[in-house]
Amino acid sequence: MALVIAHTDSPEFELPPAGATAARCCAVIDLGTQESTYQGETKAQAKLLLSFELAETRSDGTPHRVSRRMTASLHKKAQLRAFLEQWRGRPFTDEDLRAFNVGKLLGAPCLLNLVHVERAGKQYANILSVSPLPRGMSAPELREAPTLFDLSAPDWRIFGELSSRLQETISASPEYQAQAARMPKSVSMTAPVPARPPAPAPAPAAGGFGDFDDDIPY
Repeated sequence: MALVIAHTDSPEFELPPAGATAARCCAVIDLGTQESTYQGETKAQAKLLLSFELAETRSDGTPHRVSRRMTASLHKKAQLRAFLEQWRGRPFTDEDLRAFNVGKLLGAPCLLNLVHVERAGKQYANILSVSPLPRGMSAPELREAPTLFDLSAPDWRIFGELSSRLQETISASPEYQAQAARMPKSVSMTAPVPARPPAPAPAPAAGGFGDFDDDIPY
């Protein structure tokens, strides 16, 4: 029997429209310490990935998602701090900065401003800015349970649901390697796992965030 191979074009990746769109935070992923090089200087820094589910949908009806990777720091010059303060619409107080639980971001609505950029001949959608939702505007509820992965107390079932690219990135971190060293050899951290059941809607903000104005999502 002959082996016949036909050429097929790869499906084009669907980009969400550029401009402003309502969204909700659907994932907070601890990437661990990652090395990055900028202007010839290499640094090792703790990194965090925030993902958002958009009101805009693909041709198949599923919502678009976009992500932004940032250093996990609330230093006054840190990109994450500026991003969160834009999202809140107000600066952090000293009390806020003592212990900010990034898990509170899950399910929180926002307005994202997206731009299209080209890298290596491919188009991508980048998050240019974030702000609170304008009054009277709402964001659709998340289609699936939000995802939180924390390397200080890892849920390997959630890790197994992450994309292979994210797993590879996290696996390169010293935090992952330390966790792997503690695991029994009989336990696989990358084996396929059953899907998580749908989670209930996020509880109202608490733990120091419950007294914010109604238009502050966290």
